Amino acid sequence: MAPFRWPTTSNDIMLATEVAVERKPKSPAHWQTIAGILSHAFSSDDKQVDLTGRACREWLERLINKFKEEDKKSLKK
Repeated sequence: MAPFRWPTTSNDIMLATEVAVERKPKSPAHWQTIAGILSHAFSSDDKQVDLTGRACREWLERLINKFKEEDKKSLKK
């Protein structure tokens, strides 16, 4: 099985929505719950997606850091 690459913006939005519903997950169990929900949502009949809580947490951190960097650049202009 090939690794999941977060191919679309809608996947990012779904991740952020699930994190908001979970109210800032702290424990690995909360992140694993989010991963289970998203794995089911992203899977199709021909392609099974199996996310981990760690992958979800790290991807959200990357999205937030990218947003902060772009925000700093736009404020400098």
